[in-house]
Amino acid sequence: MTTATEVERVTEEKALTTLRDVVAERPEYVYSAPEYMKDGRDDGMCYYVHTDETGELVSAGCVVGVVLNRLGIPLDVLAEEEERPAYRVVARLFPEFSKRALNTFNDVQMSQDEGEPWGTAYAKATGETI
Repeated sequence: MTTATEVERVTEEKALTTLRDVVAERPEYVYSAPEYMKDGRDDGMCYYVHTDETGELVSAGCVVGVVLNRLGIPLDVLAEEEERPAYRVVARLFPEFSKRALNTFNDVQMSQDEGEPWGTAYAKATGETI
């Protein structure tokens, strides 16, 4: 399992700042998985990593996937985390993060999964508007 320390030393502050930066770039964005990845489901399922139609990894997907990839976590490592809650994924990659930080990532992800724009999801999780 790759950890953040194997990629680069990532502090909790840097991760939370990166989360804010990613959201600030697209505060009105409402996540939607590519149709070919939905496999007939429309349950709000998000993906940390998007693939092309052949299954090749092409980009980070959901808000937490984008943040983690920007922090240096490779797409193949993120792809191994699909279907795991954001809290667990971030905790596995950054075991030194506080519960507050883990909850922030998880809460933003959950609101995104419920169809909230990234800016709204962030505001709900942090109390801070962008």
